[in-house]
Amino acid sequence: MKIAMMTRWNVPSGQSCHAEPLGRAWLRMGHEIKVFAPAGMDLSLVYQHDESFVRRCYMQDIWGERARSDFFFDTQPFLEEDYDIFLVEMTAIMPMPELLKIFPQIKKKAKTVHVVHETRLPEDPNWYKFDWDAIVCFDERYREFLVKAFPEEKIAVIPFPCHPPMQGDKKETRKSLGLPLDKKIVFAYGADSVYFHVGLFPVIEKLSKDYPMLFLLLSHHTQTAMPEPKPMPEFFMLRDEMITDDKLYTYLHASDAYIYFGRLSIDGVGVSSCVTTCLGAGRPVLVPGYCNFFDLSGKEVIKYADFQDLEQKLRGIFDGTESVRDNLVAAEEYAVRNSSLEIASQFIKLFEKLRGERNTRQLKQKSL
Repeated sequence: MKIAMMTRWNVPSGQSCHAEPLGRAWLRMGHEIKVFAPAGMDLSLVYQHDESFVRRCYMQDIWGERARSDFFFDTQPFLEEDYDIFLVEMTAIMPMPELLKIFPQIKKKAKTVHVVHETRLPEDPNWYKFDWDAIVCFDERYREFLVKAFPEEKIAVIPFPCHPPMQGDKKETRKSLGLPLDKKIVFAYGADSVYFHVGLFPVIEKLSKDYPMLFLLLSHHTQTAMPEPKPMPEFFMLRDEMITDDKLYTYLHASDAYIYFGRLSIDGVGVSSCVTTCLGAGRPVLVPGYCNFFDLSGKEVIKYADFQDLEQKLRGIFDGTESVRDNLVAAEEYAVRNSSLEIASQFIKLFEKLRGERNTRQLKQKSL
């Protein structure tokens, strides 16, 4: 099967976290992929060289890029490349007016699929003008608002893909990263800036009185770290790196626990691509129970009610009194159940169904 993906790629974003494991799984399964990725601001975020199948052929409609004098949308790859499936990740950030103009030509040669990252129904009327063959969302919360705008039979629920479980030795990974061997390491990672994570400092400071502590933050937004320069506590380490998932797992394996702490809630529904990516590392994952990113999460994550509860749960993990075995088992089972290969296979079944419907209609038309 030949699959074209219009998506962010090789950059730290929820769309990339979804598209990249799927695209690479499809390649391993023997399918062909073409990626139509954004240029503009995204080029400054690319963390590894683009593969040969990636074409950066347009600018997104975010960050004021449409107002730039060099804004562009190259129709050539969309119209001349050969593909059976055309999949778009999060239409709302794409240049919709330009895509709408060529969308009928795309539909003549390919089945069209929209993967909805949008957290609620957008206000832009252009979003509703696309006649998608299928609309994919991550769970039933998304379906609840999508059925208000689209036929229910077009909506498919396919979970967000996980990194396959991968174990690693704590001591060896710490050595490879130049991290201390004698400290408890609490790890945080994500697109949010250091400014968000300063809120965790009082918790770590209390813990540091009883344990040798390191709060390690991996962030690519250090330029927005603080409203003004301030000295950082000794227990805090910031690393500014653009990394692949395998390198991320090296950091996870070097840690005693991973904490998600960024945006605590959003208007609508959401899924944390950071947490989903990290579930297969065999380390406790702690998340705020009051964040709607985790409304559907079960034992695969450890939910904390407030900072006091977070402190107690970390103490329990360090002392061995907080039972994390059930959480780690549940996290591994979740990561296996929703591994990139498994989710990629679910998409292929959807694509085959769509293509089968197309072939049936073509045969009927020929018989008339």
